[in-house]
Amino acid sequence: MNQTAIPTFTTEETLPLKTEPIKINAHKVPYLSSLTALRGIAALLVAVFHFEMAVARFVPAASSMFFEKCYLMVDLFFIMSGFIMMHVYRDQFKDSIQVEPLKNFFVARFARVYPLHIFSLLLLVVIVRYLTDWGNPPILLEQPSDILPNIFLLHSFGLTNIYSWNIPSWSISAEWAAYLLFPVIALCINKKRTISVIIFLGLIVFAYYAIMYMLPRKNPINPAIPVPHNLNTTFDYGYIRGIAGFTVGVLVYLLYELKAFRKAFSSDFVSLILILGIVLCLHFALNDGITVLLFAALVLSFTANQGSIAKFCNLKFMQFLGNISYSVYLMQIFLQEPFSHGAYLPGTVGVGRGKQNIDLFPGLMYCLVYLVLLILISYVTYRWVEGPSRRFINRIWGKVN
Repeated sequence: MNQTAIPTFTTEETLPLKTEPIKINAHKVPYLSSLTALRGIAALLVAVFHFEMAVARFVPAASSMFFEKCYLMVDLFFIMSGFIMMHVYRDQFKDSIQVEPLKNFFVARFARVYPLHIFSLLLLVVIVRYLTDWGNPPILLEQPSDILPNIFLLHSFGLTNIYSWNIPSWSISAEWAAYLLFPVIALCINKKRTISVIIFLGLIVFAYYAIMYMLPRKNPINPAIPVPHNLNTTFDYGYIRGIAGFTVGVLVYLLYELKAFRKAFSSDFVSLILILGIVLCLHFALNDGITVLLFAALVLSFTANQGSIAKFCNLKFMQFLGNISYSVYLMQIFLQEPFSHGAYLPGTVGVGRGKQNIDLFPGLMYCLVYLVLLILISYVTYRWVEGPSRRFINRIWGKVN
């Protein structure tokens, strides 16, 4: 059985709440609305992936591996994150790493990812340990000893024995690791672009190859089962995966800066071909490295596009999905939690995480209800947790114009 991934990044990434230019001190950068919509789509696909893992699988792997491989949407999050960090913050580390820009960067990143992470984690702990009997005795995924690594965003560094508590949040730990390195990455590229690009490309290839073929990965539930040669590493080497994907996004942004590349990737046709290629890669479970390469091209294509793809992405509902995507990513655990503790949907057969199966049409109906509920919950946390806490932290400790 594959390790459960989440996405989140979360990767999750930071974009402003409104479709206006982003202001960083006195410098304005254009708002990349297409990536907001793409982030929303990716978050929903991660949610469906976890529905199939935790609740009921309605598309058998023998028919299609599409949803089975949607753990790769987290890598898309990481790529978008690196791309946007370069777009927004690159000039803050143009000549040197100074204290004030560095502080503002980390305050803004902390305000973006941590409040909802700690809110969802503590809420889950309260539900499991105090409001229900689910924690007596605790299941493998909810050990009390794993709470502290989750609190300190260390749960993608191999300090736990399995993906734990709010499972998708491992990618927030990996994302934070990438944030810690970003000022150095940006400075290197700003000062020595050619050699930096060569070195970073080499490190990216090595990191992905190591995850798939070299690192001593084990199935956390049954170590006797061989781990597939894929990128679905989470609690153990997730930080490597996150940094690699983030750096891919940084390098893609350098291509985006070149007019010739923007023009070559700007047509609807290119975007649709890339989408088709990604769908086929997921459906046939091709090598994860190929999918990541297509993700990188897709980010460039969506950002450069000014045609029908851009119009679709700018629809109010698509922007809404993108804005609440971080909540979608982290709050999905609460709809899956009962099924981790023995609940079953009518019509499911099989026992165990990832082994409950259900027929296509009832499973599809349940999944749609699940997504609607998740969107409603996510709107509430976006409106009353994410936004207010982000603004409060930036107002108190940051310097955001």
